[in-house]
Amino acid sequence: MFLGAARRWQTRWVRRASGNTRLTGMALAVLLALLAACSPPPPEAAPVVADPVAWAARVQASLDDVTLDGGGLQIPDGGNVLAVQIFGGGSSPAYAFYEAGGGAFADDFFPASSIKLLAALGALDLARSLGFTGNAVVDGGFTIHDYYDAALRYSSNEDYSELVRIAGVDRLNQQFLPDHGFLGTTIQEAYGAGEQVLYSPEMVLTEGDREVTVAEREGEYNEACGSGNCSTLFDLLDATRRVMLDAEIPAGERFDLSPDDIAGLQDALAGAEGFIAPGVAEALGPDALIFTKPGWVPYLACVEAALIVDPTTGRRYLIGLSAPDDGTCEELATMARDVLQILAACDPSVAVRADGSRVSITDGRQSGTPLPEAGAGLPCHLR
Repeated sequence: MFLGAARRWQTRWVRRASGNTRLTGMALAVLLALLAACSPPPPEAAPVVADPVAWAARVQASLDDVTLDGGGLQIPDGGNVLAVQIFGGGSSPAYAFYEAGGGAFADDFFPASSIKLLAALGALDLARSLGFTGNAVVDGGFTIHDYYDAALRYSSNEDYSELVRIAGVDRLNQQFLPDHGFLGTTIQEAYGAGEQVLYSPEMVLTEGDREVTVAEREGEYNEACGSGNCSTLFDLLDATRRVMLDAEIPAGERFDLSPDDIAGLQDALAGAEGFIAPGVAEALGPDALIFTKPGWVPYLACVEAALIVDPTTGRRYLIGLSAPDDGTCEELATMARDVLQILAACDPSVAVRADGSRVSITDGRQSGTPLPEAGAGLPCHLR
């Protein structure tokens, strides 16, 4: 066991030294600060508290299922697309949502490693409930930060499974996920040979001079999901949105995590390598920024959930894609390219905020006061 842990630690440092990460440390912090500064929120009497459970219903009501198909997007049979334009300039971000294929809430695909961000959030939430951060050491070995960084940056299956055991399967599926609005997700499958996640052995968390023993836990399968993991593009992408836009979103949407852990998650997503990068570069240029978590089940499914920043305009997009595996997952790059090219020519007049209010959009930014009526937006005007 010690040798296996030592090899994982050595592998992480070799990978870090190899220069795989696109954006890390101070550079990431500066970039996120600049992005937030592009749309400084005006002062408010009180923060907007969004209901994360209601958010999925609001998104579903505002989905545009016309624009992507009308723009000529071609996706493989069994594919799903959810794409989001993000608009600053107001008290909180506003969004326009687009879907194609099975769409945002389809759950008939294998989420694979794309689900690892939600597992990391569940482990950090358990630690936070006990008064710890991601710097907590587990059983005198690695920190929770070590585990989530390896699971997200390098898609380590062993580290993902450890995150699920820290979080606890029942707490994940019966408390954390539904309470935070991830109603289409179940996490109960171990990844990696010889791994299991239903049983969480007793573990000791230490940070500074504090130490807490977490009792052993035995989880149960959610039979509706079989023995595997289940999710939707909405859940996968919304976890990415709330991590990456933490500094901008209303308080009620934020995960109760330390600033260091939010920064650590953002940094790991910046360093991950997915499938869509060639398509993003073709659509937006080689300097486009990608914060991503891909997933792959050979011969079954390719998945990716990402936030993308256009280096020329500064506009931001969220893209969630799934498709049957063609042997290379290159189809995701093609889909991402086509989606971004369509959205770059798309000028919606209305977008929705997390509290359900709608706002007018002019030249890619919020303009004016919130519109009084709620409901679905209109298909954008393609230039």
